[in-house]
Amino acid sequence: MILVDTGFLSSLYKVNRLELIKEHFGVDHIVISNATFVELSKTKFFTDIMQYITINKELLDEKRWILIKKSDIRIIDERLGDGEKEAISIALVEKRRDALLLIDDRTARTVARHEGIMTATLPEFLLDCKESHSLSEAELSDIIDLLERKDFYKFNRRVLMRLTGSLDC
Repeated sequence: MILVDTGFLSSLYKVNRLELIKEHFGVDHIVISNATFVELSKTKFFTDIMQYITINKELLDEKRWILIKKSDIRIIDERLGDGEKEAISIALVEKRRDALLLIDDRTARTVARHEGIMTATLPEFLLDCKESHSLSEAELSDIIDLLERKDFYKFNRRVLMRLTGSLDC
């Protein structure tokens, strides 16, 4: 199960590469928490992204491939937002140790890993895409440039070197 947090989803949506998640992992759908859905409802692009989202697993198809799941929050950590807590709880409730949580928040990643849940940041995801040849170097460079311009995403120098081989994208 691929669980995606608000920031990660938002970043890829803004650069028109949201489907890269399901393409790279070879899955027919991804999962977001209900709290993530609520957070997305406050964004400017909510009406656009709604076309991909469903709450009913039976309605998943080529067009609707983001499934909302709700879970009682079992993580009590005031440092985390509701979206992070619920995403970690979903993985725990379903006893899915093969769940992968795509999230950039450092504290949430630490809590999730402590609970035995695998995590990946956006740069780690992009590096995995590069290493598995899901993205060409040109595509990767374009995505990095778009993330920096449209989402104001900041890559640290070391990460940028690993992704592109240079500090200039």
